[in-house]
This record gives sequence, C-alpha cells and structure tokens, in this order.
Amino acid sequence: MVSYHRGVQEMINPRSDGVRLFLRRWYGPGGGRGNLLAPPARGVPHELAEWHKEASSVGSPVTFQDYPVPLSELTRSEDGMMVFWIENQGAYYWAVDPDEDDSVVVVREYGSDPWLTTGETLGRFLLHCTVREAIVGAESKLAAVVPESVLHGQVLTRLIPLGFPAMATESSSTRLFCRHDALVMVMPPPVGYSLPGESSWMAVVAVAHGQDVRKVDLGLADFVLSGEARVEPVDAFEEPPF
Repeated sequence: MVSYHRGVQEMINPRSDGVRLFLRRWYGPGGGRGNLLAPPARGVPHELAEWHKEASSVGSPVTFQDYPVPLSELTRSEDGMMVFWIENQGAYYWAVDPDEDDSVVVVREYGSDPWLTTGETLGRFLLHCTVREAIVGAESKLAAVVPESVLHGQVLTRLIPLGFPAMATESSSTRLFCRHDALVMVMPPPVGYSLPGESSWMAVVAVAHGQDVRKVDLGLADFVLSGEARVEPVDAFEEPPF
C-alpha cells in the first residue's frame, strides 16, 4: 500500500525548519548561495531572515506570483508594522509587528485602513506561501474540473489536507493538499469552467522539479483541462503605498 504521508511531514506538522526541508525536497539541494546574503537589518524577525537565506540557497526562483519584499528593503511603516509580502498586482500587503514574539501575520488591501489577521504565525505563513508558490510555478502540473462527488469520493481520499487557511486573495473555500509525490490546490472553478448541471471544483496538481505530473494517480484523467502553463517569476518590487 502506498504511504501518501511519506516525506511530507514538514507540511503536515509544520516546524521551525519546515521551509528548508520543503525547499530541499521540492527543488533539490541547490547551490548554497544563501550564505552570500547581507546580514538582515536590525529588527527583522529571524523567520524572515531565515526564509530569505533558504530561498536564495535554492539557486532558482521560488516565488512566481506574489513576492517577498527584498531583505534589504524591509522597514517599518508609520504604524510600526513591517510589510514583507506583496500580492502580484500590489492590491494586498502582508505584515507583522516585529516587536511581538510569534507575531501573527496581518493583511490589508490597497486603499483599506485596517489590518486584518490571517490567523497564521510568521513561520507558518512563510511555509504556506512557499508551498503555494511551488504549485503556481511548477514545471509539470495540470488542472482539472471535477464533479463534487468525484472530488470527495475519489480525489481527496488519496490526499492529505494541509492546515493552511485560504489567502486573502483567494476564495475562502480554497484549500491545499499534499501526498508523497504531489501538491494539490482545490478551489471553485473560474467563471465559465464549471460543469453544467452539477457542483464542481477545480484541482491544480503539481509535482517537484524533474517529476512528471502524469504519473500522479488521482483519477483525474477524464477531467483534465489543456494548456496549463508554468508561471514565470515576478522580479519587480514596488514600495507599499503607506
């Protein structure tokens, strides 16, 4: 019997070195360039400094849609918060209070005043984003729109749910799953993709560098959409407007 839990404990039960373990498993050992990073500015939470170190050591991009604020650009805004992650269109910003231990990440939309809690600590949020970006930027992935009955009766029985909540940019019902050979994002289908006459969901399946998503058996063959392309990394950084 296949063990779907094998080698994915850093996502199922997140721990302090979860980002490092995930990056090594998904992208390989990398080139060790993380040691060349300049020391972080004073007041930068150690989780952020470690994330940048581990991400740079991969030797290739690890973000493809939303993006981190460069380590050298991390500063406090007037309200004392430190914005560290930005949505690709500049519509959402995520921040922490560097003075708080185990600070919970907060988010706000451009043009909106209040910060809203994500419910995730900084370390957990960074792992969440790293996993999500791995799906977005995977070289081998597929998307399928499946009936709800197939999703619950067949697909999800072969997957392990991850405890990450939906991002502020996603539908509240978006969820991430994993198994030993794949990552899966399940969400409502985009407009025009729903199956006629029945409830349906979109599942995006991604595999690690060098693997073939067609070898992942989730029973999706009859529902796969064509033309799922890899998203290229975003390399522009814009200062938050506050």
